Amino acid sequence: MRWLASLFGRGRPRGTPVPRDPRRDRGLSAEEAAARTLRRLGYRVRARNVRFRFGELDLVCEHRGTLVFVEVKARTSSDHGHPLEAVTPRKQRQLVRLAEAYLRSLRGPPPACRFDVVAVELDAHGTPGRVEVLPDAFSADVVPTRRGTPAVSFRPERRGTGVPKDRVV
Repeated sequence: MRWLASLFGRGRPRGTPVPRDPRRDRGLSAEEAAARTLRRLGYRVRARNVRFRFGELDLVCEHRGTLVFVEVKARTSSDHGHPLEAVTPRKQRQLVRLAEAYLRSLRGPPPACRFDVVAVELDAHGTPGRVEVLPDAFSADVVPTRRGTPAVSFRPERRGTGVPKDRVV
């Protein structure tokens, strides 16, 4: 029963502050820096942290009439590679599934879509430094289904297996 009480927050005495997760704070800081940069580049942020049972879309934006699904990746050091390298083919497939779920929630025909990736380099304190935007980082085709709802099919061969670094804007 103790685990059940912890789910509902009854395992901690009243007035005791909830411990903060530094990773979540860094992630929120990186997403805010990404949103600021995207706004400066002419994007309009439509939604943040859109959650589904199988994942979350960091940012959903509009840019020049195109619906843009933005994945934000942040790193405090290059020990684990560049942030863009974290958008693996598996992550791309998950983002396509999330985009499909988001498109199903919209009314009407599916708009033109693309996937952008934003890399944010953080200092040791979690303060954003350099922000890189990779527009159209990978591809997915939107195809109508028999029911009229849009489906997104993943097409990894267009961009290869990873996110190329030379397309950074």
